[in-house]
Amino acid sequence: MTNLPNGRRTVTLERVTYGFALKTAARLGGAFKKTESGRQIVIVLRLPVGSAFDEYVAAASVMVREVEALRNFAVAAPRIGNKGGIDFQTISSDLKSRPSLLIVWPSGYAMPREIALAADRAVDVGPVRPFHLVAGAKQFASQNIDLAEARKMMEYPLSEVFAAFRTGRPASSVLARLTEMADNAPRPVDGPSLGDLVGYGEARTWGLSLAQDIGAWREGALAWTDVDGGLLLSGAPGTGKTMFAGALARSCGAHLVATSVARWQAAGRLDDTLKAMRKSFDEASTHKPSILFIDEFDGISDRARVVGTEHETYWTQVINFLLELIDGHERLEGVVVIGATNHPDAIDAALLRPGRLDRHIKISLPDNEERKHLARTYFGDQLSESDVEAIAAATAGFAGAHFEKTSREARRAARRTGRAVSIEDVLAALPVPKRIAGGERRMVAIHEAGHAVVGVRLGVGELKTVAVPWEAHASHPLGFAHFQFDENPLWDRQEYLDQVAVTLGGRAAEEMILGTAFDGAGAAEGCDLHKASDLATMLELQLGMGEGLAYFNLKSVEQRDRIRQNNTVVAARVERLLGREMARSREIVTRFRAAVEKIADILAEKAIIEGDEVRRIIRETSR
Repeated sequence: MTNLPNGRRTVTLERVTYGFALKTAARLGGAFKKTESGRQIVIVLRLPVGSAFDEYVAAASVMVREVEALRNFAVAAPRIGNKGGIDFQTISSDLKSRPSLLIVWPSGYAMPREIALAADRAVDVGPVRPFHLVAGAKQFASQNIDLAEARKMMEYPLSEVFAAFRTGRPASSVLARLTEMADNAPRPVDGPSLGDLVGYGEARTWGLSLAQDIGAWREGALAWTDVDGGLLLSGAPGTGKTMFAGALARSCGAHLVATSVARWQAAGRLDDTLKAMRKSFDEASTHKPSILFIDEFDGISDRARVVGTEHETYWTQVINFLLELIDGHERLEGVVVIGATNHPDAIDAALLRPGRLDRHIKISLPDNEERKHLARTYFGDQLSESDVEAIAAATAGFAGAHFEKTSREARRAARRTGRAVSIEDVLAALPVPKRIAGGERRMVAIHEAGHAVVGVRLGVGELKTVAVPWEAHASHPLGFAHFQFDENPLWDRQEYLDQVAVTLGGRAAEEMILGTAFDGAGAAEGCDLHKASDLATMLELQLGMGEGLAYFNLKSVEQRDRIRQNNTVVAARVERLLGREMARSREIVTRFRAAVEKIADILAEKAIIEGDEVRRIIRETSR
């Protein structure tokens, strides 16, 4: 679309204001420099995310008509179809026939090589600033606006500011109208703020800090470049990632745009998916400050995992487009992008680089004290302290989402009889746990004692607790041995091998003491054998600590699984390493059999044993 003749473009406050932002970018691109006679200059002006493309194109036409130094430029722009497709053929024609060009390029679209090669310079157009609005009002309507008033106006969507601004209407009246409209707008859905949440640890701390920074940014006391603009939030299903996003938006006084990769894909074909992605970013940019929450972020895939597949072209375009949108959002103030995932290792590395989603916070399951707080929050203060203790014990391994679901069911039961929620209502709404007793309890106790003894003997971290609960809910482990490690440890080869041996220690104890092996060590993804195989694969193919030095870029569980399945040489190397470490675990279990059995006896009887007690038993039985 070549925007000629310029005389057809009506001058409006919006276009004059946009023109000042365009003029600054054009100056950076060299448009105002004197050039040799007859030389064509081509400057691409890349618009910020969320910008009104057609209005910026019109603004560029007004600008070259009004600014004498730019009258030798023609304005060109691509055509954007109804489904988001782009046609730049008219620009190709203009590059051959027109004088110097200012090409207005929309955000979120990759620039074709032909245009990139022709351009003398491509410049990012900055967001509209308060002083642009001041200058625009002065030039368009000869009206003086105080810079402080302009800053307050800029807290509202630009489309609303320009709608409220009329020639002769005082700035105070414009602000009053904007404020009144905002006050009468639908209120956000009620819900907890960050101050009400528990079990979110570092994420909650980060969110509270962000709320302070956004407040300072609103007041003009902090540049947006000093505000964290991207976060990757990970955690098991049900840990409350979506709840966190809502609480964060409420605490920041920000607009929440909640979407997901699945929702983008549900729009239809590739063009429809890209259009849906752009729409989410545009909404966030229009209602700044805003939180753009993208759930199932790993669904975007990783280019390294799709190479050679039939979907490679599709996913490459989707990922590249998302990178452009995120980079575009960085040029526009007021938008924080949060990607949520259950599988952080499946994210394309480019999305996690500085300036994008470069901070990663993992939400863990709530501990006992946090579960007590959740019990009071969801079930009411009428419960006694002993009731709260019982609920906390019965919900070990539960996430915040489980409490929310249980609360709905317990309150429903209480409403039927017109009373407050009781401990009986809560316990009745919980999933029926599996009882761990008899021979199964003995087996689990031996297994966990094996992990504990091998770990203590090899000095792998610090053993804090070993436990075999009396009951366990579906998908929850039947027992655990909890080792605490230093933050950001630097491990050598032997420490990695020791970790493999500890992971195999439970299976070794089953074999050496019970004379057989049970299916728990290899029952599902994430089991002991899976973890040990993954560690062994990393040792062999990534860390140069195995039989060879060649490096393979294996970032995900799926990639490591695939190479073991498809490469018999790799599978054999992994199996040899596992065999050697299993032999070490068996030797330790055999030598300290008395300690393993005594620890297992305590677990079977009392359900839990502290690390100090385990270490004491090992010392006493080895004398």
